[in-house]
Amino acid sequence: MDSPTQLETIATRWQGSFHNRRQVAANVARGGPAAPELTRELRTLEVERLQAPQLGEVVLYFQEFRASAPQLAHRQRVVALRQDPDRGAVRAEQLFFSGGPTYDRPPLAASLVQELGPEAFDRHPGCDLFFEAEPALDRFRARMDPGACRYRHPQDGEVCAEFEMLLHPDQLWYRDRSLRLADGSVRGEVDGFSWLLFDRAAGAAELPALVGQQGVWRGSFRRYDAGGGLLETVTSRVTIRVVQEAGHWLYHQSNLLGPEDAPLRRIEARGEIHSGRVWFASERYRGWAMDLPGEQPAAGSVLVMHPHDPADPEVHEIISCSPDGRRRWRVAQMLKEGRLVGRTAIDEERLTGD
Repeated sequence: MDSPTQLETIATRWQGSFHNRRQVAANVARGGPAAPELTRELRTLEVERLQAPQLGEVVLYFQEFRASAPQLAHRQRVVALRQDPDRGAVRAEQLFFSGGPTYDRPPLAASLVQELGPEAFDRHPGCDLFFEAEPALDRFRARMDPGACRYRHPQDGEVCAEFEMLLHPDQLWYRDRSLRLADGSVRGEVDGFSWLLFDRAAGAAELPALVGQQGVWRGSFRRYDAGGGLLETVTSRVTIRVVQEAGHWLYHQSNLLGPEDAPLRRIEARGEIHSGRVWFASERYRGWAMDLPGEQPAAGSVLVMHPHDPADPEVHEIISCSPDGRRRWRVAQMLKEGRLVGRTAIDEERLTGD
């Protein structure tokens, strides 16, 4: 294929939602002692194309999440794809966010990233990727030039990074590590420098289980103090809506607490679904929800909510549903300054899935 077609093919294959569920399941089934090379941790990867001409003509943004720290983007990068005439290859210029850690960064919406200017990023040309077509295997191989991605670490001195990726029509594989040049020892590596094997998500089937709970739920909230004493019981009506607009999955939840004709409180939460999670915000809280890791189909969901006001507690919640989807049970814990300050138990029945 010609150069422009090759560049666009790479950009198209790189975009989308990916996960390594199949690899995790195979390693769990294999059994035996744990080893970093046999990853058992679920990872999800979201790659979006940005309309950011200030950064390049073809710009992609990706965030990768780990089940052990789902509140952070383990890898978060912007890449600008272009044809390198000197190399006769597609070049992916890696743009690293200026400031903060290289790994495990707070998530950042693509709509905000595409407004950033070049000054928001650091560039290290030696860390750029070059693509090579492998037609016999219907894939592209991308890697850094050997020994080119060097930088000085404040504690470990001169360090060299190594990264390689294989891009298939429906799969994305990569491996990543860094070495101390003083003695060749490993400074850091992703899962023992073994290949992480991501599959492209298959659309709606890959949405978190919480999406399947859309509809109207009626139940009761029971609030307890930290010692287990019952403080109050109120009736509840929760409506969950999920819609797709312009290629994005949008989430809306309405909570009515108290009698339906005169509710004591109304809570509205809105958000978006991506990277295997529901990201949402309300007047008092922002947070995320995801499937409990390690179970297929999902055995339940976990929610984490952070308050806008530091005086309010954090909320950690577990949701379990009956096999027929007609009932669900939720337990939330309120935490403040590292101490339990209260619990809430909710029992609900589904009135309608509409």
